Amino acid sequence: MQDWSLFADWHTHTRFSDGKGTIRDNALAGQARGLRQLAITDHAPGSIGVGIKRPLETFKQMRAEIDAWNSTQQMPQLLLGAETNVISRQGDLDLPSELIEQLDVVIVSLHPLVRPLTWRDGVTLHLPNAIQRFTPWRSRRLREANTKALIEAVYRYPVSFVAHPGLWIDIDTEELAQACARRNTALEINCQHTDILADYVKAAMPSGVDFVINSDAHCPAQVGQLEAGLRLAQKLGLPPERIRNAVQRGETG
Repeated sequence: MQDWSLFADWHTHTRFSDGKGTIRDNALAGQARGLRQLAITDHAPGSIGVGIKRPLETFKQMRAEIDAWNSTQQMPQLLLGAETNVISRQGDLDLPSELIEQLDVVIVSLHPLVRPLTWRDGVTLHLPNAIQRFTPWRSRRLREANTKALIEAVYRYPVSFVAHPGLWIDIDTEELAQACARRNTALEINCQHTDILADYVKAAMPSGVDFVINSDAHCPAQVGQLEAGLRLAQKLGLPPERIRNAVQRGETG
């Protein structure tokens, strides 16, 4: 891995959700880190307390700010994305398809603290996951439901990658990885949680699925801090060719 570096950070947040900086702040931080691409991926509206408000207006404003930066031809190139939430057992996401189609990067996450599509989804999926996070209790049915919901989302939408798979949510990593490999969807190595997610990365590797390494930055100082993910990939023997934002030193990405 010494001959490889990461040219992009495709998972960062701004003040449009629960981040601390502006789009420009993140861009300047990425520039200082030598990144060639940076995605702005704020939480979609279903995230309780932190999701973006008025998505139609907000994404229009975000796109305008991103286009203004890109028009200067400075590095990094900015991409507009969103960290969407699975809000039903059938894999529905908390953004309409017409908005999803306008995004450069579509992240899918399964978080417990989201507004479910129906009360039944809340009772059978999100509430049990919220409870399970703080107890040793595990349910085979919930594990199956979580895995199925993520796989359904991957098949129904143009998902770029699944964020921090297995973080606080019990899933069948091997089954999800196999589905993502079939759909050409990557799994994320999240640099905020490498200690927790190492076993999930290891379990996913035999499927042949690709990975991305991202900062999940919530402040500009975290943008491009990808070293922990690189160390984990090296420790597990993950080939750089399977990391989508890895590039051999001297190449442009």
